[in-house]
Amino acid sequence: MPKALDAAAALADWRQWPLALTAPPTPLGVIPGGRTNRNIKIAAPGLPEPVILRLNNCRSSDLGIDRAAEASILRCAANAGIAPKPLYQDPQHRFTLLPFIHARTWQSEDFTNPRQRQRLLPLLHRVRQLTPNTPRRCYYAYLAHYMGQLKAAGAVSEGLAHAWRGFSVRLKAFDNDSWPAQLTHHDLIPDNILDTGDRLYLIDWEYAALGHADIDLWCLDPALVKEPFIPELAQWTNDLWERLIAQQPPTAQ
Repeated sequence: MPKALDAAAALADWRQWPLALTAPPTPLGVIPGGRTNRNIKIAAPGLPEPVILRLNNCRSSDLGIDRAAEASILRCAANAGIAPKPLYQDPQHRFTLLPFIHARTWQSEDFTNPRQRQRLLPLLHRVRQLTPNTPRRCYYAYLAHYMGQLKAAGAVSEGLAHAWRGFSVRLKAFDNDSWPAQLTHHDLIPDNILDTGDRLYLIDWEYAALGHADIDLWCLDPALVKEPFIPELAQWTNDLWERLIAQQPPTAQ
């Protein structure tokens, strides 16, 4: 089993970072929230603001996360002003350094606020226009990867296996359909939206891929979705992810 990188090990290499640090960085505290990775606010002597150290889940591949693709997508989104620009991305994809943004994290009420929607929907349109050099998502392969691990862990009931057999046939047909693949965040929850008052940022792009953009709309409001298969796909994705994350030990982050 991969070993999780702790903050001390990440901070020990601070001299390798392309930052004008004048002394070793020190942890200021864990930022709550986030179920995939750990975010730690660190003091960065020599810099005007603290820095966010994001420690990646050491079992990222089990969760279907391609860290190299994520790094590419994050750079693309940051260059477009949609995500905070990373200060440093560890070549081994163990951690990322991000700027500390003075912003409010959205709450569920923001999703139902018409004014806030008017700010978010154009941002999602901009996301769909981005063209990172990353593969199109095969949703069948993605979810079959989840199912394979759950079966190996003995966490698949007869009922779930039966339901999967029926769903997977429709899922393969959906993958082979002619819908346009567009950059999709795939984890559009309020916690992943930062609001400075003047602008919005989307964060945590580890599940992003060229996929069906209606999935992001489903996260915001299922009534906005036009593709009838999306609600079922989204529910299966969320359910299998919850089952899989329950199999991970707390030390995986």
